[in-house]
Amino acid sequence: MSPTLAASLSDVPFRDTFWNVPPWAQFLLYALSFVAIGVFALGMWQRIALWREGKPEARLDRIPERIRFLIRHGLLQGRMLTQRYPGVMHALMFWGFCALFLGTILATIDYDVTLRLPLGLDFKLLQGPFYLFYELSLDLFGLFFVVGLGLALYRRFVVRPARIDPTPDFAWILALLFAINVTGFVLEACRLAVVKPWWAPWSPVGWALGQAFLAVGMGEGALRGLHLGTWLFHFTISFGFIALIPHSYFVHLITTPLNTFLVKLTPLGALTPILNIEEAETLGVSKLEEFSWKRRLDFDACTMCGRCQDVCPAYLAGTPLSPKQVILKLRGLMHEGNGRAIHGETISAQELWACTTCMACVEACPAFIDIVDTIVDLRRYLALSEGALPGTAGMSLQNMQRAGNPWGLAAADRLAWAEGLDVPRIQEGQEVEYLYWVGCSASYDRRNQSIARAVVKVLRAAGVSFAVMPGERCSGDAARRLGEEYLYQTLANENIENLKRYRFRKVLAACPHCFNTIGNEYRQLGGEFEVVHHSVLIAQLVREGRLRLTRPREELLAYHDSCYIGRYNDIYDSPRASLRAIPGLEVIDPPRNRNKGLCCGGGGGHMWMEIRGKERVNEIRVAELLETKAGTVGTACPFCLAMVDLGRKVKGAEDTLQVKDIAELVAEALE
Repeated sequence: MSPTLAASLSDVPFRDTFWNVPPWAQFLLYALSFVAIGVFALGMWQRIALWREGKPEARLDRIPERIRFLIRHGLLQGRMLTQRYPGVMHALMFWGFCALFLGTILATIDYDVTLRLPLGLDFKLLQGPFYLFYELSLDLFGLFFVVGLGLALYRRFVVRPARIDPTPDFAWILALLFAINVTGFVLEACRLAVVKPWWAPWSPVGWALGQAFLAVGMGEGALRGLHLGTWLFHFTISFGFIALIPHSYFVHLITTPLNTFLVKLTPLGALTPILNIEEAETLGVSKLEEFSWKRRLDFDACTMCGRCQDVCPAYLAGTPLSPKQVILKLRGLMHEGNGRAIHGETISAQELWACTTCMACVEACPAFIDIVDTIVDLRRYLALSEGALPGTAGMSLQNMQRAGNPWGLAAADRLAWAEGLDVPRIQEGQEVEYLYWVGCSASYDRRNQSIARAVVKVLRAAGVSFAVMPGERCSGDAARRLGEEYLYQTLANENIENLKRYRFRKVLAACPHCFNTIGNEYRQLGGEFEVVHHSVLIAQLVREGRLRLTRPREELLAYHDSCYIGRYNDIYDSPRASLRAIPGLEVIDPPRNRNKGLCCGGGGGHMWMEIRGKERVNEIRVAELLETKAGTVGTACPFCLAMVDLGRKVKGAEDTLQVKDIAELVAEALE
């Protein structure tokens, strides 16, 4: 700064960047900054090179939507704040870090980037009222950062939740950040105590600490000496931290926001298809290079917070699966580069088959990692390349291929449930409003057949134009989630061809698995159909006054959210609205509900196989439902109904707890 400008600012608040710092120390600062930035850049380039070894994947579309998503969940910490203590802890650290980083950038601009105005006048950014705001903000955010660090230390090393590993490395990292922040306050305190500017109280933490130094008798010489020594230490550890970022846990400062920006914007329930499967060189993933570059970024974006593990039903049931460990094992393998095999050596088949594909882990992950997609890709290799399917899953898939349903029952019996109901069957040339897709469970399972009959009763009562399709086959959902992509595509193509023969406005599905597959995944194979879940249609019919529910049901009902219409498709309110329209029925939520609901244990092909753990997922869920003291459990999924029904029998609650689909409950309430 020129002497003229310094004199003119004598009464104006301004930042004196290199107060008490000799030229040799300033030179050392710039030299070390270049080294630190170089080490940082090299480390990041090495990571980027690892990501680029993966296959191509399009993730740079819909940029405005991605920016909005990043602001909501990156800057504003939307998903992180869904959990109170860790959310507030992380937000304090994140916002504090961002404010201090931005403050450092502004200070650099203020000193190193001089804007020359007309007549040769210098312009200084950090002066006047803006500088006072700058100082106050940085002091407060620095204090927030220290509080956040304290909360993190207490949680990780005192509370010690099971999902988090209290490693010594993390303690050193937190100590380093604490030292950087506290030494920054000491620098400010020494300067303010010596210079004594009138605006010193605008830096409340630094000013108070400076007053403490004066109170213990520190003179100007001691304060200047402490300032210079602390300054050298502060910038050394600060640049050390910058250099360390790509090689430490704190690489997530870059990878997590980047992964958030590159989030999956296609429907959550739509898995990536194997294109041209007949000619595909690889079926599923057996080597790291077969993952896409985005999936490899996923591995580096993991913050090791363990939220995914906490909500995983397979982990809760005591199976070998921890979604956190799956991602960390793959990350370790990617960086080790030792050629160790994924299957068997790194991740066991038991871990992969234990997944119910409920998406609870993806919903909880603050880094938006596609965990379920990764597990299914690994399953595909086991199913397609090795033919290694667990338990009775292989027989169920054979039945789907041979008979079009997992039980292997005759196709001619698919509409046996409709006997005596005079259910219309769609004909070529005929047009209906809804094609009712019944699904395998409601077609063949004796208990679930009552759902199909109830749906027909409701549609007729509301005067809805509908018909069923005689050539319906399994939608292929279970085959796809089990990794048998070839069988899925075969079934899907047959169904798409049949559906295209008929004229209808929408497909109506009472099974969330069929709803998700036909609505979100058939379009990948050219099947563009508008699909409505029966809970949504029933709520609409009630709202429009087309259904008159007059028979009261005086009881307490707990509604269980299906993963495939809930987390997969964000349908939560319609089922509840349908149930609350029934006179006398009190609808409540179990402890885990909506997007935090607990899986019934039937997804991901688990309806057709059993992976043993210490407990069964459906029994854990039924225990929670029993705690509500409800007399009935309401469901909107035949899989959920079957799993809860089995769980209540095992728990000996057949006489105290009923389980019914919303279509059955609404049908019973019709006049």
